[in-house]
Amino acid sequence: MVEVRIVAKALDDFGDDWHWVVLHDAEPRGDRTYRASSVDTICGIAMAEGGVVVTLHDTGAPDQPDCTRCLSEGVSPGLRQALDEAIEVVQALPASR
Repeated sequence: MVEVRIVAKALDDFGDDWHWVVLHDAEPRGDRTYRASSVDTICGIAMAEGGVVVTLHDTGAPDQPDCTRCLSEGVSPGLRQALDEAIEVVQALPASR
């Protein structure tokens, strides 16, 4: 299973920003339809949990979102750098059994 990332808006608020929306553990179920374990945005908006079927609709989305938090991967640049450094340290540790 894979993650599918698209640019979209919440259907209940078309006045909102365009977001990076992630379909977690996505399995194609047909033309533009996926089964996903959960759906959320990079900036932290939970859209669906516990398994959901998602049908994608063409809403004229741009290639990139305009949500500044999604564009910065949901966290401040300083925090993103600290997280990346911590991940590198952990990955360099020997695996324990």
